[in-house]
Amino acid sequence: MSLFDLFKKKNDDPMNDLLKAFADGIAESGLSVDELPDGYGEFGLDKTNPIPTNFSFGSDEYLSKIRTIDGKSIKFSRLGSVSAENFPDTPIDMYGIESSTGEKLPNFYICMYHKRNSNKAPEGFYLKK
Repeated sequence: MSLFDLFKKKNDDPMNDLLKAFADGIAESGLSVDELPDGYGEFGLDKTNPIPTNFSFGSDEYLSKIRTIDGKSIKFSRLGSVSAENFPDTPIDMYGIESSTGEKLPNFYICMYHKRNSNKAPEGFYLKK
């Protein structure tokens, strides 16, 4: 074992494997799309057109890449789940969004039961590469 091995992140936790298997199982029935075909309204800004992501890890990853048009990062916090008439059996997560300077921005709506994260950003935002 080298000195650098001491600093490597351990990923031997069986809970990580269990969560990954759970996320993969949920995503089995999900889609691999940037925008849900049954969605309507403003993408990501209306609960009827949520952003598809892959489980909660994917939602956090997606949101960490969002930037305002002027290039500022955002702060986000999950506010809870809502329902939408066009997705009656699927909870939609609502996130409060602020600019890095604390300006209140529109809430985002995310559906985390999909095979991958969307590559599309809501109007007025972009995804950092």
